[in-house]
Amino acid sequence: MPGIKKTARPTAEQTRVALINSGLRLFGEKGFEATSTRHIAADSGANIASIAYHFAGKEGLRLACAEAVVDKFREIAGSSVLASDPGEDEDQAVQVIETALVSMIRFFTVQPESCDIAAFVMREMIHPGAAIDLIYSEMMFPFHGALCRLWGVATHQNAESPATRLAVFAVIGQVIYFRLGQPIICRRMGWKAVGSKEADQIIAVITGNLRALVLAAKDD
Repeated sequence: MPGIKKTARPTAEQTRVALINSGLRLFGEKGFEATSTRHIAADSGANIASIAYHFAGKEGLRLACAEAVVDKFREIAGSSVLASDPGEDEDQAVQVIETALVSMIRFFTVQPESCDIAAFVMREMIHPGAAIDLIYSEMMFPFHGALCRLWGVATHQNAESPATRLAVFAVIGQVIYFRLGQPIICRRMGWKAVGSKEADQIIAVITGNLRALVLAAKDD
């Protein structure tokens, strides 16, 4: 009829992305077991049968969510770190680590989608299974290993020593805390929210910590 516009139906890819986004949010909020396919379908605006069509069920969607986390992390910082080759240049090695930290901080403190990603990963770490195995093997292990190699160049320490591996975990952990602890941090700092200005302050502290840790490790 004249004057009535037909609403375009979402494409298969749009439906798939909507289901993954809903999976990340609901699995993170409620946990995998407490989230039904009906909840996911309603949240995403998709037909409940589309979960089976795209992912062969809820467990397949869970793994797709894990793959989406890996892809996002590669986009933020992972690919640049894995591709880096500073040789024996200490300053360049520190710069690569610092650049990755800045990218992670800006994403995890400012971007709204980071909340769903962080909550999903935390849930999977509390109840480990195939999803966290995928995140570990495809993201955490290679990224952490690459940072350890950079740390080794910057500090002249063994890249795979326990001290190096723990130091790198400590550096990454700062970024994670500023995401998970954001409500408490904002209250204590008197911030309404974390925006670009607040992120700059966080970056200044964490990059300063990085350089202090590198100097301390060199003196060992």
